[in-house]
Amino acid sequence: MSLKINKKDREHAPLEHGFLKVSSPVEVFIDSQVVTGIALFVSVIIAMVLVNFGWQQTYAALNAMRLTVSLGDWEISHSIHYWINDGLMVLFFFILGLEIKYEILVGALSNIKDAGLVIAMALGGMLLPALIYISIIWYGNSDAYQGWGIPMATDAAFAISILTLLGAKAPRAIFVILTGLAIVDDMGAVAVISLFYTEQIVGESLAWAGLTLLSILLMNLLGIRKPIFYLAGGILLWWFILQSGVHATTAGILAAMMVPTQPHANKIWFRKKMENVIENFQEMDDPHKSIIENGKQHALAEEAEDIAKLSTAPILRWGSTLDKPVSLIILPLFAFLNAGVMLPTAIPKVADALITLAIMLALVLGKGIGISLFAWLGLKMGLVRLPSSVCFSQIVGVGFLAGVGFTMSLFISVLAFEGQAELIEQAKLGILLGSLIAGILGVLILLFSSKN
Repeated sequence: MSLKINKKDREHAPLEHGFLKVSSPVEVFIDSQVVTGIALFVSVIIAMVLVNFGWQQTYAALNAMRLTVSLGDWEISHSIHYWINDGLMVLFFFILGLEIKYEILVGALSNIKDAGLVIAMALGGMLLPALIYISIIWYGNSDAYQGWGIPMATDAAFAISILTLLGAKAPRAIFVILTGLAIVDDMGAVAVISLFYTEQIVGESLAWAGLTLLSILLMNLLGIRKPIFYLAGGILLWWFILQSGVHATTAGILAAMMVPTQPHANKIWFRKKMENVIENFQEMDDPHKSIIENGKQHALAEEAEDIAKLSTAPILRWGSTLDKPVSLIILPLFAFLNAGVMLPTAIPKVADALITLAIMLALVLGKGIGISLFAWLGLKMGLVRLPSSVCFSQIVGVGFLAGVGFTMSLFISVLAFEGQAELIEQAKLGILLGSLIAGILGVLILLFSSKN
């Protein structure tokens, strides 16, 4: 959350007035929800340009560039692509885990009646895309069944960014439904990754991972709130899970589940302490001196910061701290290194683009029809309820918008077809085309619904 300060309340640096004319619009843009989607889109475009306009070798070299971490005789060396996909993306899954935990505890998934619609939509949005993909692969006599998990996921960042662009044409309830849908979708995708896209299990490493997870849980139960301890525990957990054969990003979700939800102090303590700080601050205030000239006032301001930290929930504070670095650095890097796909110069035969066709149709039709169908069935059977400000045609629009599977779908495609470059290329093209078509259809349906 950004704190807006009026000009009269600012302490300006000598050159700050001129700089603010440039920086202020940039800060507002960065704080908006749209920026993540734009950053991902730009990353995809750059990757596509490099691959399709003569810099394919440069792009491949960037992916294969090695980064080595060593200490004495010990070293770990992997490609940049590996470090992003199996290393830094753990932070994305950590934030995702925090969001899942928050929604289950106090958010859109905390009340079963309110969550019913979202859960029904998510189930339809996972089952039908997988069935469509498997059916097309079976009909085409292919053996690429392992890609069934690719069209199941929804890219929350992209989908919500698109929804934000619609402004008042998308009611607040639509945002809540899409966010909840994406969260349940992502829970399903994480389960799929952990259960079906896992290598051979190494029992000893998995046992160490379990002990590490229990240690993090113990820290939570003991009331430890210092992030450094959870960071150390999270890194150890990531390392052991990486060695166990289970995909390393599972560590992000598991670590997030252990993050404390309760602050050190309650609201009453916060109010009393802040009132005391403000009272003391006013008593020693000298209008002719700045805060840097009054050490006691400066100490009170620092005390107010400490009081605020002790009264805020780590699950929210840590997620907020990591959100921008992950959404504006890690996710765009992931998109850049994974979205580069060579576009066909001619229309390929169906047999040569079966995976592309299967993923594209699964994302567009599977998501749109599956989500709408399960929502309709839930409403007809009286198991779920529709928010008063939302009509069913908007649910259909959300269903197609959820077909924007980009980030998570790309991630699963690399796991599903590991070591099969040609199949990965087909999958990427299907994801890009399917996400684009689904996004356009979703927007058109929502715009049509708002007019009626």
